[in-house]
Amino acid sequence: MKSVRHRHDDALSRVTWGAFEHLVAEHFRRQGYRVEHTGTGESSRLTDGGIDLTLYREQELVVVQCKHWNSFQVPHNDVHQLIGVMHTAGATAAIVITSGEFTTAACEAAAKFRHIKLIDGKTIRAMLGPVAEPIDEAPALPAFPAWTGAARPPVRQTRQHRTDRAAAVAAVAAVVVMAGALVMLYTFYIHEIQQAQMARLLDAQKPVATQQRAAAPPPSVLPGLTSGLRMVETMRTRPPVIHHAADEHEVVAALEDKKPIATVLKDQ
Repeated sequence: MKSVRHRHDDALSRVTWGAFEHLVAEHFRRQGYRVEHTGTGESSRLTDGGIDLTLYREQELVVVQCKHWNSFQVPHNDVHQLIGVMHTAGATAAIVITSGEFTTAACEAAAKFRHIKLIDGKTIRAMLGPVAEPIDEAPALPAFPAWTGAARPPVRQTRQHRTDRAAAVAAVAAVVVMAGALVMLYTFYIHEIQQAQMARLLDAQKPVATQQRAAAPPPSVLPGLTSGLRMVETMRTRPPVIHHAADEHEVVAALEDKKPIATVLKDQ
C-alpha cells in the first residue's frame, strides 16, 4: 500500500474507527437519510460485508464504505469491491469515504462509474465541520486483584487498531527482509573481493617462480652417472700415459722370434 502524501494531525485523525463511522452516519441523518449502521465499528463482527452504512431516502438506496486510514491511501481494489457490493445489494449508488487519501488508480476506477462517489479526507472534514477532541478516559480499576489470576475480560480491538498493528508487522517484516538481503550481498561481495585478491597474488608470483626455475641448475638425479660422465669427458680431453713402454725395435724382435701358429700346430 502507498503512504499518504499529506498526513492529517487533528481531532478527526485521532478518533476511533467506530467514532468515525458514527460521525459520518450523523452527517447523513442531518441530510434527511435514514441510516442503518452495519459496520464493524458498531458491532462486534469482524467483517461487515463491504458495507458500513446503508442510507435510505425515498427511492434512493446508497451503500457507504468508511476507511479511517490516516497513513495509507485507499487502493482501487476497495472501489471495485464496492461496485460489486452495490449491484448485489441492488443499491442506486455507492460512496467510499476515507479520512486520508485515494490512489490515482482508485480515482480513475471511480470515474468510469457515475454511481460511485469518492470522498477523501479534505472533503469529509469540510462536510463534518469541527470535531471535538477525543477524551482519553482513564481505565477503570479491575474488580479483582491482579495476583488472583482471575480471567480478565477480552479487550475489543477496533479496526484502526488492527490496521495499525498490520502496518507495524509489515514494516518489521520489510526491515528484516532488507537486512537479510544486505547481509547476503555483503557476503557475496566480500567473497568476490577475496577471490580477486587471491588471483592477483597468484599472477604476481608466477614470473618470480619462472625466473627461479630458469636460473637453477638441473638436478642431479643419479650422482654416480654424473661422476662417470665426468671421467669419460676427462679421458677424451687427456690422452692416457703409459709408463715403461717397450721400445719399438724390441717389440719387433720379439715378434720375429715367435714361431708361426701353423708351425706350432704341425710340430704338435
